[in-house]
Amino acid sequence: MSSKPLSQFMTVRLKPSDHKAFRAKASRYGGVSEVLRELVVAFLEDRMTITPPSNPRKENLYVTRIQD
Repeated sequence: MSSKPLSQFMTVRLKPSDHKAFRAKASRYGGVSEVLRELVVAFLEDRMTITPPSNPRKENLYVTRIQD
């Protein structure tokens, strides 16, 4: 990680049930901040694949990728 301190924030609105479930599950992996930080970095480094649900709400997130 960089030697500069982390100083930027991100916020997102969730249903209370999703928030509670995420906090509970994230606690097993270092906490909410650690999990969100890893998700952002993985997304930026193209290490993350999002599989569309059976009933997608955000179709533009689910782009067919060419396998390397």
